[in-house]
Amino acid sequence: MKLENSFRGKAMKTLTLLVFVLVVFALACKLGDSGLFGGSGGGNASNTASSAGADPKSDVVQASKKLVALPSFSAKMEGFGQMEIKQQVDFVAPDRFHVTYLAGAAPGMEIIAIGDQSWMKAAGGNWSKMPGGPNTATPNLRDSFTDEGLKTLTDVKFEGDGTVDAKPTFVYTYKNVTPKGSFPFSAKMWVDKQTGVPLQLVADYTNGVLKQMTVKYDTASPVSIEPPIK
Repeated sequence: MKLENSFRGKAMKTLTLLVFVLVVFALACKLGDSGLFGGSGGGNASNTASSAGADPKSDVVQASKKLVALPSFSAKMEGFGQMEIKQQVDFVAPDRFHVTYLAGAAPGMEIIAIGDQSWMKAAGGNWSKMPGGPNTATPNLRDSFTDEGLKTLTDVKFEGDGTVDAKPTFVYTYKNVTPKGSFPFSAKMWVDKQTGVPLQLVADYTNGVLKQMTVKYDTASPVSIEPPIK
């Protein structure tokens, strides 16, 4: 029972951190509708590449909108500090998550959360339903886009060109504060020149259990998340 409770505690901490990472790009999504990447649709960003950096904050806003508008995506997360995080995270809007621990405290553990229900499986074990009411660790992403949270985006800068897995990108840096816990952080974002969607984020924290988190996004591979136990 103690081991099971320990796994459940780690699961809740994981989902809380996951929600923060998923909303990092969207903290500014209501600040404007102009910029390099146009509106919230998926137009070809390369058509306006010459305007990169003219309005860095608006560029970050539009990249955030594009990510949030996606019906699904996957992410590889690696973090270090007082705890190690190495996970594969799949997301299907609006509230489906599948987290697989790749290393750290519980390698091989998996968590599936759908709305107010969640399931957990230890490495080599079977799926079990996690008790409790609504899962407050995995809210609808849009719940975090409050006007108060959006005010804290600062020091947005265009840093030039870059690449992620051989894909050409525009690179931006900025500072912000997490909407929950008020942890200040600085971030570097790589945005796909072709699609205008973020491909990678590196966030550095000045306090809290994490010192740095790197997230690489896969927005092309199909994602399906269903309950493991009917």
